[in-house]
Amino acid sequence: MHDKTMLIGADSSHITDRSIRVTIHHCFFDGTIQRHPRLRFGRVHLYNNYTKNWGIYAVCASVEAQVLSQCNIYEAGQEKSVFKYMPEKAADGEEVMAGWIRSEGDLFLNGAQPCLLESAGVESVFKAHEHYPTWTMEPASLALKEVLQISTGWQPVQRPKLTPPSM
Repeated sequence: MHDKTMLIGADSSHITDRSIRVTIHHCFFDGTIQRHPRLRFGRVHLYNNYTKNWGIYAVCASVEAQVLSQCNIYEAGQEKSVFKYMPEKAADGEEVMAGWIRSEGDLFLNGAQPCLLESAGVESVFKAHEHYPTWTMEPASLALKEVLQISTGWQPVQRPKLTPPSM
């Protein structure tokens, strides 16, 4: 129950952030307002996450961002818009522009609206296999939603007892 979850790429003056590469998977965002994540520059691969009841948007693409959203579950509360585009001008750029988001196999529940922009830029969003040859990804489903709800975040797991080293 907090406002800003994840900002990747500090601001539009940090053009070296073009080299950022982040993978976010198997997370449960419940009732947070925004930034699941918000990205400037760089590339983010989101897969097998569950985002529920956001306040402003779930995922935002700002200047030159490339977001690949695969097999995530987006369950709307009052706010229905999942993806948002926030145009900005890069410090070394000539024009104001947003980033691009490509959604593949995502599940939209409770009236969640992708609000995706269809443009040539969407085709330029990276392909996951360009960065790692294999990964385990499950289809977005109600079963995955249930697993993420009970298996992510803080867990009451007991620490193993430490055995003092023998002398």
